[in-house]
Amino acid sequence: MVVSAQKKLLSQISTSKSVQKTFLDEETNKLLQLFSDLSREYLIVKEGVDLLDNKKEKEKETTGVKERVHKVHKDLIKLMVKISVLASQHQLNGEELDCLIELREKFHKFVMTFVTYHQMPDCYNREILAKQLEAIRSHVSKVIDRPLSDKSGIRLENVFTFFMDPNYLDAIFRRNSPHKKLMGEICDILQNQLNQKLI
Repeated sequence: MVVSAQKKLLSQISTSKSVQKTFLDEETNKLLQLFSDLSREYLIVKEGVDLLDNKKEKEKETTGVKERVHKVHKDLIKLMVKISVLASQHQLNGEELDCLIELREKFHKFVMTFVTYHQMPDCYNREILAKQLEAIRSHVSKVIDRPLSDKSGIRLENVFTFFMDPNYLDAIFRRNSPHKKLMGEICDILQNQLNQKLI
């Protein structure tokens, strides 16, 4: 019963704007917003919303895109906040803490690969990125499996199903990608965080 109450409290905490500001700094929030914009732009281009002649159909499609991106974005923020709270409040056991350390190392390597592929699109290798993302997903799952509810596991799958989509990865990294501007802004922030050893 105590565990259930803790999980419910964590769920409430993760939706609090003030708590989110505590655990997600301004640059991280900007980065999350850019990824949200990138995801929305990708879906709009993919689904050809701009090519629709019927105004009602165009509005309907755009609304669907917004809802899907909002859901992924919201799930990602909830997971990030919950993991931060668990770590800061010493709610993780030894095995989970070890997993969290490994997760940070794997995320660092992924970010380096992500930035490199943007800077040198000819080096892009989807399989390498997919393996790195799968390793991150697996480690996040191990960290949250015991202390969080099954809903968090569902949120995790929702987030990674979207970002591991081969079509999404190909679209944002190809040489003639229509998403270069947003990718440039994202990678500038990521490179800065790498330089400052914040990632």
